[in-house]
Amino acid sequence: ILAQECCGQPAAPLACADPRPTCCGGARMADSDEEEEAIDPAAKALADLPEVMVRKNDIRDDLFTQLQIICVEALKANKMQKDIAQYIKTKLDNDNSFNELIGKGPWQVIVGRSFASSITHESMHCCFFDIPKYQETFLIYRSLGVQTS
Repeated sequence: ILAQECCGQPAAPLACADPRPTCCGGARMADSDEEEEAIDPAAKALADLPEVMVRKNDIRDDLFTQLQIICVEALKANKMQKDIAQYIKTKLDNDNSFNELIGKGPWQVIVGRSFASSITHESMHCCFFDIPKYQETFLIYRSLGVQTS
């Protein structure tokens, strides 16, 4: 019982050329199966990011990357611009990495194809960019916190 009939030819279980795990009595597992299970979801999200045209960005690079991922998730999950904006705002308001400093105002999100704005925002908390693949423009900023005198 050293060699079995496999794939129409005698073969040892480890020498079989058939990639199916059921071949040779299921005696081996392909290395690629183990690697596929270990794919990092964050790395997959980064690989799936469409091209972004940045008009203005003063948010930290790591947060801007997270923000792009959130925006693409919102675009995939929602059709209406108001729902896309609400999805992004909810994520930003509830994510601790976007709310490290206490006393800052809430996040504001504007999504559309054509709009004008005049805003006042916290420093280092504003970005304005397009995602051409979805033909949408995003203006995301953190409004000023309440000033006490």
